[in-house]
Amino acid sequence: MSLLETFAPKRPQNLDVATLGRDAMAGTISAIVNIAYCISFSALIFQGSIAAGFPLGLAALIMGTMVTGVVVSLTTTLVPADAGPDTPAVAVMSVLATTVAAGLAAKGADTETMIINVMVAITVSTFLTGAVLFGLGGLKLGQWLRFVPFPVIGGFLAASGFLLITGGVEVITGSNLTLSPSSWAVMGDARYAPQIGVGLAFAFFIVLLKRWMDDYLTLPIAFVVFLVVLNVILLWFVTDPTTQADWYLAAVGALQLWWPIEAVATHDIDWGVMAMSSAEIGAVCGVTAISMLLDVSSLEVARQKSADLDKEFRTNGLANVLASVLGGVAGNLSLNNSLLLQQAGAVTRISGVSVAVICGLVLFAGADVGAFVPKAILGGMLAYLGTMILIEALVHSPAQRSRTDLALAIAIALVILYFGYLVGVVLGVIGACLLFALSYSRIGVIRRHLTRYELSSSVDRSPEQTRLLQEEGKRVHVFWLSGFIFFGSSNGLFERIKRVIEGQKERPVGYIVLDFSAVQGLDTSAVLSLVKLRNYCEEKDVTLVFSGLSDSMHAAFLGAGFFGADRPHQAFATRNEAVEWCEDMVLLYHEVGDASSHTFESWLQSELGGDISFERVEPYMTRRELDSGVVLFRQGEPSDSVVFQASGCVAITITGEYGRSIRLRRMLGHTVVGEMGFYRNVPRGANVVAEGASVVYILTRDSFDKMQEEDSAAAAALHKLIIRLLSDRLEFANREISALH
Repeated sequence: MSLLETFAPKRPQNLDVATLGRDAMAGTISAIVNIAYCISFSALIFQGSIAAGFPLGLAALIMGTMVTGVVVSLTTTLVPADAGPDTPAVAVMSVLATTVAAGLAAKGADTETMIINVMVAITVSTFLTGAVLFGLGGLKLGQWLRFVPFPVIGGFLAASGFLLITGGVEVITGSNLTLSPSSWAVMGDARYAPQIGVGLAFAFFIVLLKRWMDDYLTLPIAFVVFLVVLNVILLWFVTDPTTQADWYLAAVGALQLWWPIEAVATHDIDWGVMAMSSAEIGAVCGVTAISMLLDVSSLEVARQKSADLDKEFRTNGLANVLASVLGGVAGNLSLNNSLLLQQAGAVTRISGVSVAVICGLVLFAGADVGAFVPKAILGGMLAYLGTMILIEALVHSPAQRSRTDLALAIAIALVILYFGYLVGVVLGVIGACLLFALSYSRIGVIRRHLTRYELSSSVDRSPEQTRLLQEEGKRVHVFWLSGFIFFGSSNGLFERIKRVIEGQKERPVGYIVLDFSAVQGLDTSAVLSLVKLRNYCEEKDVTLVFSGLSDSMHAAFLGAGFFGADRPHQAFATRNEAVEWCEDMVLLYHEVGDASSHTFESWLQSELGGDISFERVEPYMTRRELDSGVVLFRQGEPSDSVVFQASGCVAITITGEYGRSIRLRRMLGHTVVGEMGFYRNVPRGANVVAEGASVVYILTRDSFDKMQEEDSAAAAALHKLIIRLLSDRLEFANREISALH
């Protein structure tokens, strides 16, 4: 998207007289609240030795509200919306102002010089804020910054709601409320009791109106009714000028516009002090970016719609760059102002423009809103909006489904109120990450755990070997791992395997297969925990066998000393290969390797029942010696024979996509191959290929039919052998399927 497309305003939809009226009224209400905010913000930034800069700061704050408000309202993806200086950023600006003023005071600078330098510092921070925001959006980093846990958003909303409520009281009393009970003593002052009472009545009146009419009408009607009635009462029935003054905001008076370029050209700017304040300037950029991210995320939740975060960053960045040139203060899309517009009935982008128009009248025409808008109405409106945000954040939020999330949201809100937004958000993200790590570690990374008794490799072995592996099957344990293994879950893996090893006494565990095929990654802490597992296994004479390791995982384990000439532990590409190796080791331990204690002839005679000698069936079979790679069967050929494997190894393979050969099973020792296709009289379902020098005996269908005619007892014995073999395979398959489920 081009710069022009990013900055181009969107055409408002559904424009008619009624909509324009609603938007204008909502914009007027929001503008009055924004100006009240700007007055308090300017007083916060310019205090003490630079208090004389209040009018200059107020003009810059209103200019920033105008510029960012127009740009954001016309380009945002969250309509209706407004923008302006935000509380967290202004709080950091006050620190920046104090730092610059203190640095200049130490050099003996006069008040005017300090004020001008403070304004330049704020302008520089505004320009850099715009550059940072635009850079984040231009590089499309919005999605990377969206990893904000809901408790952080809930805490941010709750703190914002509480600050709006206290802000309403502060507008009425002119005090500074904190969480300290002593700061709330002003609530008991009889001087402010009538105003606080009117403010509460105003908020309650809004709630009553919601029962009788549409939401968008309630705030404008309540505002107009109370504005007219209260002004009439104050003008006609309150004659004391001092009492009347207590009900209105202080007069703004003539505002002095701030032109940064002119100031830099005509005044001495101490760039050394600016450089010393670079940390505070950077903090303004960072806090504004965080505030905007949280405001957008919270507004998405409140509006139940999704925003284009990259576009929001770009447009807010451009708005701040423009504001810095025109002498405005940094601002961003504002959650509170946007919700206020919505509550006041705003529908289109024109509402944000209305806010800027009213602010412009105050800034350029000298209109004094404090002369006709009682503080009680502003205070009640802020208190009502803050209460609605609190209810949305803590009562109607998804956090209600989890007491832990709700407690974390409340804790984050308290931290924000005590220490500020930046500390609260940072600690909130850390807390949410720790809670996630704790919850994730409880899930565990072991997806399934079986022994060789329930699960075999894809190797068909001789009956003698199979029986031995069944007896010794619990010496081999297989663990399927999944997810991301980190410091929280790796220790749980170690403890689980330790309990398995310690709990098996009759046939001690000899091999632990760890399948990493479904593991996305692991951190350094996980490797260290597995080093502890390795040391424990070596102490207990247990071999670790890894499968499915990625290149990075294998390198990590290799670097940690898992594999080597002095280590028994092994790594294989697949779980099947790992289990097959463990089976071979168990057979080797019992001295039952490829060479069985039975010859093929004695095995076959034993399987036929003992009464049928090998010599009775041999004439019906053809003996073949196969070299490695010789194809015995091909997939799709007629199943016209069954094969008895005397020695060697054959592989069962299928031809997969793109002609690639996929091995399904290996057949070792004394067994039968091809019996299913032979008995079902269907084409071969797979290829059978020799994987080394092998000897087989082939019984064709014609020869088998001849055997049934000439030696029915031998044929019946062969039938029973194959039925028994199929039954054994089916039983083990059922046991394996049951274990896997």
